[in-house]
Amino acid sequence: MNTKEAVRQACKSQRAALSVADCNTWTSMLTEQIVNTPEYKSANSIMAYLAMPKEANLDDVIRHALEHGKSVYVPVCTDKTTMIAVRLKSLESITRGVLNIRIPSEPYEVINPHDLDLILVPGAGFDRQGGRMGMGNGYYDRFLKELSSSTYMGVCWAIKFGMNQSLWMNWTNG
Repeated sequence: MNTKEAVRQACKSQRAALSVADCNTWTSMLTEQIVNTPEYKSANSIMAYLAMPKEANLDDVIRHALEHGKSVYVPVCTDKTTMIAVRLKSLESITRGVLNIRIPSEPYEVINPHDLDLILVPGAGFDRQGGRMGMGNGYYDRFLKELSSSTYMGVCWAIKFGMNQSLWMNWTNG
């Protein structure tokens, strides 16, 4: 196993070892951190994600955004290499897609990534310089490739840094 894959597996193992209770507690702290950032407050269109178990959960951020009139989009993988941003009008209007990932029900309203004001990006882990370790399929790497790094923030539990709290960070392509 190469070093990059070893780091990815270590990040996934750390997440798998988290307790559901801790994740639930950290979710409210994470939500407060995100909704109080200038980037979130000024954004009209936000791309979040529908978390997998024990992943940094953004459901409360999504609810907050919808309640405050923001347009919310989430990723949908259309094939083995392509991800699109699809409008989510309610957390009650979701279904399960590939790999049992939560996705909006069809028909889809797709936005051009350049028209998003803020993208909240999940990661298996991040380093202290903001470099991202994804899940290994490259969907976000391809999706974000043409966008300014000022448009997106990495999101994960700070346990990935050895701290027991939630953490958001401005993400740079480091």
